[in-house]
Amino acid sequence: MVRQSVLLIGLMATATVAFGLSLGCAGGESRPSVELEGVVTLDGEPLPAGSIQFTSTKTGEAAYTNLDAGGHYQIEFPQADIGSEYEVTVGPPQDADLDATAIVENPPEQVADLVPMKYRDRTTSGLSVVIETEGKNTFDFDLTSK
Repeated sequence: MVRQSVLLIGLMATATVAFGLSLGCAGGESRPSVELEGVVTLDGEPLPAGSIQFTSTKTGEAAYTNLDAGGHYQIEFPQADIGSEYEVTVGPPQDADLDATAIVENPPEQVADLVPMKYRDRTTSGLSVVIETEGKNTFDFDLTSK
């Protein structure tokens, strides 16, 4: 009788673990890959140098890239939050060899004058997007100097 109870408890434990694992694998939210692209302009003209950053309001995850000479950007999020808002900031180009403090304290001169300060902070930029679909999403941003 003791042997049957131990066997029954072992089978129940195994079934519980297997059920839990199946819920964990199937019950989580899908976070597909997305590609964000677009053009950043300042007063109607392509921003010739700068960077753009997208930050999820849901998870805090962020990604940035530098703009090309035509103001174009392209960023890939390997796992995005579909239907969620992303706050956007635009600032000076980012140099991977410099640390963040050095960039903030001494931004490159030619761009520091181009990007108004309000766009450099996600709480003041007024820029945000909602990623609606997986795959390619296009968002253009027209900044104003005034």
